[in-house]
Formats: sequence, C-alpha cells, structure tokens
Amino acid sequence: MTVPCMFKGEHTKLNHILVLTPHKKSNMWNTELWVGLAGGIVGIFIAFGAVVLVIRLKNKKEKKGIGKGGDLELQHLNLSVRTTCDKKVSFEGSPDIVKGKIIDTTPRKMLLETYTIEELRKATEDFNSTNQIEGPVFHGRLNGKSMAIKRTNSDTLTKIDFGLFNEALHHHPNILKLIGRCSTEGPESYLVFEFAENGSLRDWLHGGLAIKNQFISSCYCFLSWSQRLRICLDVAMGLQYMHHVMNPSYVHRNVKSRNIFLDEDFGAKVGNFGMAGCVENETEDPLSYSTNPASWSLGYLAPEYVRQGTISPSIDIFAYGVVLLEMLSGQTPISKHNMKGEGSIWLTEKIKSLFKSENVDELREWMDSTLGENYSFDAAITVAKLARACVEEDPSLRPSAGEVVGKLSKLVEELPEEEHLFSESSTKPLVKAPLNNQ
Repeated sequence: MTVPCMFKGEHTKLNHILVLTPHKKSNMWNTELWVGLAGGIVGIFIAFGAVVLVIRLKNKKEKKGIGKGGDLELQHLNLSVRTTCDKKVSFEGSPDIVKGKIIDTTPRKMLLETYTIEELRKATEDFNSTNQIEGPVFHGRLNGKSMAIKRTNSDTLTKIDFGLFNEALHHHPNILKLIGRCSTEGPESYLVFEFAENGSLRDWLHGGLAIKNQFISSCYCFLSWSQRLRICLDVAMGLQYMHHVMNPSYVHRNVKSRNIFLDEDFGAKVGNFGMAGCVENETEDPLSYSTNPASWSLGYLAPEYVRQGTISPSIDIFAYGVVLLEMLSGQTPISKHNMKGEGSIWLTEKIKSLFKSENVDELREWMDSTLGENYSFDAAITVAKLARACVEEDPSLRPSAGEVVGKLSKLVEELPEEEHLFSESSTKPLVKAPLNNQ
C-alpha cells in the first residue's frame, strides 16, 4: 500500500521539522537578546550623551551670561575711553582736559543757598559804601567766604532760569557761579555770586578798576599778552560749554567785557549765566550813541539780533569777537570820533577797514599801546583774523565756539615756556589801599 509509504515520508519530514525547530528558536532568541542588549547600550549612551549635552548647554549659557555682562562692562569701558579720547581732539564736545586739568562734566544737583537779609547785611556791614564794588554790587564775607552780592528788583528774579542751577548744571570753571539768593517782601531782592578777586575784564582794559579795596590808586595796571590770550581762551571754553555741551544749548545773549570776571590767578569766568531773560532791550535806536559807557553794549549786538531779534549761539560769537577786538586794541566797542564827540567809531567797522587796507603797519599802530613790543605780532594777526571772522555780517560765516577754542589753544601752547607755566604780570602785587586814598 502506498499510504504507509506516504505516512513514512511525512513522518520523516515531520521528524525533520521537529528536530530543527528548537535550534532555530534558540538562535532567534539569542539574536533578539543581542539586539536588545545593543539597543539598551545605545540607549544608555544616548541618555548619557543627552545629560552631558544638557549640562554643557547649561554651563555654556551661564558662561555666556557672564561673558555678556563682562562684554557690557568692557563696552562701557571702551566707550568711556573712546569718548575721553574723542573729547581730547574734538572741540565740539566738552573740553575735559585743559591746561593739564580735568574738567568734571558729571551731572550733579547744585541747590542754591537761601540767605536772609540779616545775613547779607552782616556780610556787607549793612551794605557799607566801603564794601561797594560797583553800582548795586557789594563785596561780602560770610562764614569766612567771600562773595559778591548784587541788589536787584524782585521782578528780575522771576526772569532768571534757576532750573539751570537746581537741576542739572555741570559747574564749569569758566562760568561765574551763582551761590544763592535772597528774596524779601519789599521791591528789592539779592543775588549772591562767587567773588572774582580781580574784578571785571572791562575794568582792566578800560581803566575802571572798580574793586577799590584791591588796588593802589596810583598803580598803572594792565594785562600782559599771555594773560590776554588765556582770558580769551577761558571765555571761549565757557561759551563752548553753553553752546555744545548743554542740552538744549544755552545762548548767553549778554557777552561783553563787563560780564567777564577774573579770579585771583586771572582766570576768566563768564558772568550773568542763566540770566538771558534779564537782558535789557538796547536795540531801540542802535545808531544813537552817547559817550556813556552803558551805551557800549550796542557795540556787542549782532546785526541779525538788532534787525530781526534772532537769538542763536551766533550772536554770542559776534559779541565774543568784539571782546577779542577790545583785547587787541584796548579800545571800547564804540568810541567817539574826535574830542568834540562828533561821530563814533565801532570796533567791528574798524577791523574790517584794517583788513581791507592790507596795511600791516596800520594794524600794528592799532594794537594796545600798553603792550609795547611785548607780544607776538604774528599771534596778534591770527587773533585779529579770528575776531574779524566772529563779527561777520552773515552768521553762517562765523566760527563756532569749538573752532575758536581750537585756534586759541594752539596760540596758548606756543607761548614761551616761562609765560606758559605761569602768569607774570604787571598786574601784581594787588594790595589793599587805604580807602581815603581812593
């Protein structure tokens, strides 16, 4: 029969299958085991790598944060260094280093003192005439400190921008400091300024010498050439601060030799700062000139201010140019043409005619005779050209205060060594004279 044969074959095949299956299962299990172990190991490595990566990212972030702060500090430092360097070479910014001194332009609050009338009376010996400097201004001394006390009407105080002093005034060494004020119930009030030991520039140039208790009546005093150059530079630096550093820029509107004051070392300070609103209207009839010194103010007024009432830093530059002309010639801004007082000579017109003539001898003759030959004529020509530029009719042709500082700084640096280091002077000694000799 064929059936048993068939079963025999099937049996053989089945046996073969039964015999082989356990081995295959064992191999498959081993393979899966190894795959599982490999996968587990890979997973462990991935997990470990992920942990390491997280830690590294965290550390990197912390370091980046620290670095960012450090970079910020470095940026601030670099900015400070760069700004300082820029200021040294740029005259449009604050002159932070002048004559070897660093001028601090850090904002600081400067509150004005409030004085009582009793304190001011005590300081001036009840406004004794022996303490009178000039007009309504008295010399006072309170708590061992000298001061200049100016009597004014109470309405004037309302026109003063005291915010310049109370809020963010960076005190500049070439601006006369307002120390305090005194308000009364009456029509008069008082302003208290730092005391300028050597009076006003006008006094020195035009013979006023108003601080009577400081000078010998017979003393023939004048400013040397080196002193004049330094004074011109000081005033320019004060204007540079007002025009280029203050924000918004401040226009003084009353620059003149009478408002420039000299300390004991003949350093110059611009007075009446913050009082632009108090400037009297002197433009009503600029052509009617009298020999009264009060009328000299007309000679400082820029044409655009007279004609249109335009107020800009350029009008200060014009007035400054007139001060330069005073320093060069020793003459007043406006002077009478002849002994009879007929006609008048304006310094601004005189300097224009001198340059038109191109006669060097005329310029030399025009220079202040008190200087003699003790000055550099080349430097004088440079100053004269600068003054001529300052009093240009067109405001756009006038130099900025920064440009003026740049030119004058070079002239001061070129002064002879002995004059550069200290001011020798025909103006010293300044001693008190008996009051009855005045």
